[in-house]
Amino acid sequence: MKEVDKVLNALRMGVIPGTSIDDFMVGRDREKSELEDFMLSVEEGEGRVKFIRGAYGSGKTFMMKYLTEKALDQGFIIANVPIHSGFGFSKLEGVYANIMNHLLVRTEEETSTSFEMIFEKWIEGLKSSGDARKASQNIYNVIKALSDYNSSFSSVLLIYIRALISRDYELSTIAAAWIKGDKNIAYQLKRRLNVKGSVDGDNALDILSGFSKLIHLLGYKGLIITFDEAEIIMQQRVDTRLKAYTNIRQLMDSAGAGLLDYAGFVFAGTDEFFDDEEKGIKSYKALNQRIGSSVQGPSSLTNVRQPILQIQALNGEDYEALAIKMVELHSKSYAYEYVVNAMNIANLAKLEASKTIEGSTITVRIFLKKVLELLDLMLDNPNLPIFNAIKVSNKG
Repeated sequence: MKEVDKVLNALRMGVIPGTSIDDFMVGRDREKSELEDFMLSVEEGEGRVKFIRGAYGSGKTFMMKYLTEKALDQGFIIANVPIHSGFGFSKLEGVYANIMNHLLVRTEEETSTSFEMIFEKWIEGLKSSGDARKASQNIYNVIKALSDYNSSFSSVLLIYIRALISRDYELSTIAAAWIKGDKNIAYQLKRRLNVKGSVDGDNALDILSGFSKLIHLLGYKGLIITFDEAEIIMQQRVDTRLKAYTNIRQLMDSAGAGLLDYAGFVFAGTDEFFDDEEKGIKSYKALNQRIGSSVQGPSSLTNVRQPILQIQALNGEDYEALAIKMVELHSKSYAYEYVVNAMNIANLAKLEASKTIEGSTITVRIFLKKVLELLDLMLDNPNLPIFNAIKVSNKG
């Protein structure tokens, strides 16, 4: 019951709940299928870039959360990277560092965030095998494979692994900081790595490519990186904004050229992000041409295989299905003494939502909040005349 309450409270605040995502993914079968295909492509070694487009509150974040949960369940490593005023995608080394500091991996016990944990788990597995020669060969094979991507990266990784094995925690911490793109390593500490330079704009993509290959070598399906609210890039200064679009284009080019194997990138943004000719993607022709646009047709048609995945508006049946889910959760939490007609509450919620949005499309976020508001109001005021048609019958 506590888990249900968490879901309801998250939805009351307009926040995507951490669990029960499948319950709210109604009317999205084609989109869900495309994301499954996206994950399969990454698992098979492709580099992929995908854009999820839709109005504010239309369900983009639900789709991103769905992708995250499914990918974690299937054995991917995830990085959910927030775009904000301090990180607008204008520096590739900044993109890399943010990815490395937002890693998620699911274990038998929990979902954890830690670059170090991934390798500590691998090293413990090598140790527990009891075959030192085989363990050494595995490490050698990994380092040899990564040397093709960036020699400094493979060199520091070897130092990191050796430090973990020998329990030299100071050295392993220094090496991990370098690998994660930390720019604040003291010079005297960095000298212990015996490597020149650091992760920068020139080598960030090579090192990221090596890291995604490394994840595959360690037994994971691949690396999937999500960037929600990409429209925040539009708020950046013009030169910073254009650098961000250049970097997104470079990601697409690298993925398309087979230079980012086992890595998938997903950006979610509003319609304005894709359509605004002054500040949006259309202001940078090279990126806009690569992303393209779907062939226009009936609103019921959407080409989910193209770079842009358009989130369509829900229909009446979808709203009713969402209302049914909400009633199920709410009644489970509060143990009604009556049965609620989900169709009636869906219609009433749409009516109330239409007053709020003044003619705009009713979004998933607004609809769910209105359903919850009505259910909460009914719970506290069960005898109000407005709820007579909603409460179908008594259970007793």
